[in-house]
Amino acid sequence: MPKTTQKLTDETLLDALTRLGGKVTATDLGQLLGVPDRTIRYRIKRLREKGYLGRIYPQTQDTKLGLGDGTLLLDMSGRYQNLPREFLFCFPNFYANYATYGKYNGSLTGMGFPLGNPQIIERIVRAMKQMNIINDSYIFTSNDFISLTGDLSKYKPGVGWKWDWHDWVKESEKTLKIGERFPLEFDPNPTPFDYDHKDIEIIAEIKMYGGQLTHKELSKRVDLSETQVGVRLRRLREANVIRGYLWLTEKTPETIVVFTHFEIDTPDDPILSCFLHLPFRREIVMDSSDKFYVRLTMNSSELGGYLKGLETIRSHFRSYFVQTAVSIKVIPGGMHGFYHLHNESTGRWEMPVEDSIRKLEKFIEDY
Repeated sequence: MPKTTQKLTDETLLDALTRLGGKVTATDLGQLLGVPDRTIRYRIKRLREKGYLGRIYPQTQDTKLGLGDGTLLLDMSGRYQNLPREFLFCFPNFYANYATYGKYNGSLTGMGFPLGNPQIIERIVRAMKQMNIINDSYIFTSNDFISLTGDLSKYKPGVGWKWDWHDWVKESEKTLKIGERFPLEFDPNPTPFDYDHKDIEIIAEIKMYGGQLTHKELSKRVDLSETQVGVRLRRLREANVIRGYLWLTEKTPETIVVFTHFEIDTPDDPILSCFLHLPFRREIVMDSSDKFYVRLTMNSSELGGYLKGLETIRSHFRSYFVQTAVSIKVIPGGMHGFYHLHNESTGRWEMPVEDSIRKLEKFIEDY
């Protein structure tokens, strides 16, 4: 049994969980922190019961599966400013949405589309404009992303992030002065994965229920043996379709998500390195070699500090805008409904756009 070498605080355990990934074992954590396995299991259970720790979430590179991914920003027209965001549920390829404020005021939705038919998003946007639902829109296609864990030594369970924003300003100024290049590489042309419908079912299940599902539970849900499930999961990980697992910290009522969209000169531009010095969990998402956004989750009280810090670096963007987002709503049925747009008989992603537009027309008529 390992001997305790340090006091095990909630922050220490949360930090280890996020850094090592959601699938790390209690034994591995115990060896790292010098704490018995049973203590780790008890503390994780307590953190979840208190609402400080969410679930294990798998991150996937869906472009390897022929599925395009991205976000759609909608600027609502004055007539439909109060239109319930459930109107987006008419489209099963819009898997989650936020209320958003900034350059675009209305909804920010995560979207999927067949890589062979990206025009369906433009068709949907055109229909919304014809119905006068929106004034404007912005389409961001995600070709690759890098997810970075937060520094949870600066996270207080039940309270949120607490740190000095002046530190970011100082680090950013230093980064830009020395020209520190972004050290992580993007893959703008991921190699397609040879998948079938069972692979899609497995991804849908782990997205829906998190990484807590055992091979035995998963095998029952997708009608495969435990051995077959294990083989498929290993192939998905080795092909980098499953990029990793994250423990999600629970959001407080003051939590907001901040999307900073910008254009830069190159994918290793020093401006990207500035975001490495933030303590929050970050997703750095690439549309093209010069078009990115950074997604941050923070308390609303931190927004002023972030914007002041952004003032230090904004002149290095070719262009930029900031969107804040709150109150997420997930498509009914969760990720099951989204991933099951994959047709088992044809082996293709099929999204009935015209049927969805008719549903939207009916939604507007009844509004």
